[in-house]
Amino acid sequence: MEKMKKVKSIKSAFIWTVAITMIIVFTSSALTIYICYRMQKIILPDSQEIWLHTQTIMADGTVSEAKQRLMLDEPSKVSRLAPAKAEEEKLGDTEFTIERIESSFSTLRPKQQLLYRAISISMVGLPFIYSVIGIMLCAWWFYRKKLSPPIQILADATKHIKGQDLDFTVDYNSNDELGRLCTAFEEMRQTLYDNNRQLWNMIEQRRILQASVAHDLRNPIAIIEGYVEYMQQCFTNGSLNDEKLQHTLSNLAITSKRLERYADYIRDLNTIEETETKYSVVQLPDFLKNATESLSLIAGQHSLEIEYHSTVSECQVKLDEQIFYRIVENIFSNAIRYANSKVSFLYTFIDDVLTITITDDGKGFSKAMLRKKNTFLYSEDKTGEHMGLGLATSRVLSQKHGGCLELSNVTPSGASVTIKLAVNKVG
Repeated sequence: MEKMKKVKSIKSAFIWTVAITMIIVFTSSALTIYICYRMQKIILPDSQEIWLHTQTIMADGTVSEAKQRLMLDEPSKVSRLAPAKAEEEKLGDTEFTIERIESSFSTLRPKQQLLYRAISISMVGLPFIYSVIGIMLCAWWFYRKKLSPPIQILADATKHIKGQDLDFTVDYNSNDELGRLCTAFEEMRQTLYDNNRQLWNMIEQRRILQASVAHDLRNPIAIIEGYVEYMQQCFTNGSLNDEKLQHTLSNLAITSKRLERYADYIRDLNTIEETETKYSVVQLPDFLKNATESLSLIAGQHSLEIEYHSTVSECQVKLDEQIFYRIVENIFSNAIRYANSKVSFLYTFIDDVLTITITDDGKGFSKAMLRKKNTFLYSEDKTGEHMGLGLATSRVLSQKHGGCLELSNVTPSGASVTIKLAVNKVG
């Protein structure tokens, strides 16, 4: 089991930085004060120190002298000057002379006095300087290492967002408060990016829809205009009889019905775009198998065979059942209109994407259909009964489910529609 990353905080990092700085400053100050103290002792000895002069006259008349610097509170050192019993017989008279070491500041030479004062100032000034330098270095290091990087990253990110540029990333790997703030900022940026991309796709789809409407409305409008001009010409020439009038009015009625039906399709498509996804938990692949079997009854009515193939392993996922059935049924309805003998279903599930491929053994899509596969309400049906609403509806619904719809032809013949839906595993 992976260990959870320990949560850090800027407060604890600041406390540790200040503590380490204080330790360094205190250590340096103590060392400096000790060195200065020892230097002062060298320049101006303590008043408790003395010079002990020893003059010893040996039995053979030899005189031995010695001089030693001692503290008055160290009797043990004086006692070591006493001769051992083995040597006592060789010694004659021993004379001790004590000379006090003068510790008055006035006895020092001018240069020594200047050095002594400098050392005294250093004992107070250097620790203060260490403290000031320590505080400055502590603040500089903490700001540069802990505050400046995330602040600069967030400032740059704000500039990008202000300039309506969301094609960037907020990358700052730290588990403190600012790191979590950068992570939240990145999630916000990604959400804005996805929302803008979805909005842009919707605008683009609307643009395509408007272009499709303008394109497809030209034919019935041109027909109506043609019949109007024809009636005007016949009326002018006096050749407009009841038979021609009845024929023209009949064709105008058919064309107007076609326009009415087209308007109904557009209204239905707008209603579909406003549909909200409602997810439920389903068991795969049983759900897919049952859905395919339910369509086999319709295929039997058209003397068609259904082939079922699936590579989906057993799992539970969240998907919108209504959207799934509407997409599959729309594509299947188109397939049975062009299939010769069978319709094949292939299901795959990889990386939280459920792919449904529906293939028929008909003549396949024309080149014009493949070129205009992203055009709403495009159809090859010249009768006007089918205006491509099934494909348009399925495309909109697949996009609402986080997926897409793709058209292609298969070898040797047949049309293939690939539907991709974003689903999430449960558990």
